[in-house]
Amino acid sequence: MSFRNDLREIFLEMTAGRAGTAEIGSWYLHIRKIKVAEELTVKGIVLFIAPQSEYSKRVTILSDKLGKITAFAQGAAKINSRLIGKLRPMTAAVFRISKGRSAYNIHGAELIDPFLELSRDPEDSFYGTYFLEMADYFAQEGMVEEEAKSMLNLLFLSLDALRKGQLDRRLIRAVYELRLLVTEGEYTEAPKRGPKELHELWRHVVSSPLSKLFDREHYEDSELCSLFSDEAIAMSKELCRHEFRSRRLL
Repeated sequence: MSFRNDLREIFLEMTAGRAGTAEIGSWYLHIRKIKVAEELTVKGIVLFIAPQSEYSKRVTILSDKLGKITAFAQGAAKINSRLIGKLRPMTAAVFRISKGRSAYNIHGAELIDPFLELSRDPEDSFYGTYFLEMADYFAQEGMVEEEAKSMLNLLFLSLDALRKGQLDRRLIRAVYELRLLVTEGEYTEAPKRGPKELHELWRHVVSSPLSKLFDREHYEDSELCSLFSDEAIAMSKELCRHEFRSRRLL
C-alpha cells in the first residue's frame, strides 16, 4: 500500500471513531517505515532551477543513479527552509528524493560542494553555465547508472578544474567537450592531422581515468594545448550542432 493510501486509511478510521490511540501510534510507525523505504538517496549536481510557486522550486539534477531528473522542492524559497543554499546551479549535494506522479520530490539535501567561487568570477560563471547546459542536453532520465556516474564525475571535475584556475579555461572546455562526446558515443576518431604530441594528448583526454584527466603534467606545452583546444572545439561543434545559449558568451 502506498504512503498516501495509508494516510487516507488512518484518516477514515479516526473520523469514524474506530481507531484508538495505541492503534494510531502503531499505524504512524508503520507509515514512517514505508515513507523511509520510498525515499531514495542520490548524489547529483543542480543543472537548472526555476520557481514553481510562491515558495516552491522546480529543479533539474544530474544524478548518479537516475541520470537527469526533474524534482520539486516544496517550500524551498521560505526563509526557514533547510534547502536554502543547497539548490543553486552547479551545487553538488546528496539529495533525498521520492518518486511523485510526474516528477521527484526533494525531502532534504546535504552539501558536497557548492562551487561558490565560480559564481564570483564572471568568466568562470559563463564556462560553468555552459558545462551545465551541455550536460542538460546530453543527459536523459533512466540512463545506465555507469554512464550517469561517468557524466556526473566529469562535470564535477571540470567545475573543480575551473575553480582551481591552473589550466586555461578554453582548454578545460575542450577537454570537457571531447570527453563528454566520448561518454555519449558521439566521438569516433582522432584528428588526421597534427604532430605526434597532439595525438598523444588526444589519447589521454579520450581514454585516461577521470581522476587523471586534468593532471597538469599533460598540459604543460601551451602551443600544443592551444592546437588541441582548436581541434577539439571544432570537432564538438561539428558533431553537436545544437545552439547552446551560454556558448555565445565564451
